Amino acid sequence: MSKDAMIMALVAASWALTLLGIGALVAYFARRVWKQSQVRQHGLPGEATVRRFTPTRMYINRRQIFEFVLEVRLPGQAPYPVSLSSTIQDWNVQVMDVGLRLKVKVDPKDPQRVVVLGPVVEQDLTGFLLQGMGAMTKGPPAKGDPVKALADLQRMADAGLVSEEEFARKRAEILGRL
Repeated sequence: MSKDAMIMALVAASWALTLLGIGALVAYFARRVWKQSQVRQHGLPGEATVRRFTPTRMYINRRQIFEFVLEVRLPGQAPYPVSLSSTIQDWNVQVMDVGLRLKVKVDPKDPQRVVVLGPVVEQDLTGFLLQGMGAMTKGPPAKGDPVKALADLQRMADAGLVSEEEFARKRAEILGRL
């Protein structure tokens, strides 16, 4: 066998191994997604509480990955801890905090395999933002000062923090105090 033929054979073999590796990686992720969909469809419904979450240095599509410790509760069973990694956006959660209750599905064959469906109680982001805006002001918000309340509400509306319906409802409430 000539030197050129050996080089061509090595190049062909390296390409074959590369394609085989890529195929194995695709198969691994496809199987993982399939397993998650199976748990989502056929898993045991339960509830979980966030006990701890810590950011990692990993990102997927500019979304930070977090390490979570959840306390999972299934009907008729004792609660147990589950550790998993995920982005917060995967769970339809707007504000993450320790103690947050989540709807989950659990693989009946592997109780450590958990799929988070979302929060038990829908989160109202406007309430969190209004609470945060109130904390940023100096001292407690003045309930007796409707002019200041209207100015704060207008500032939040200008920043896009409240919807038009919420703005109109809150505005009517403040004007009702006059």
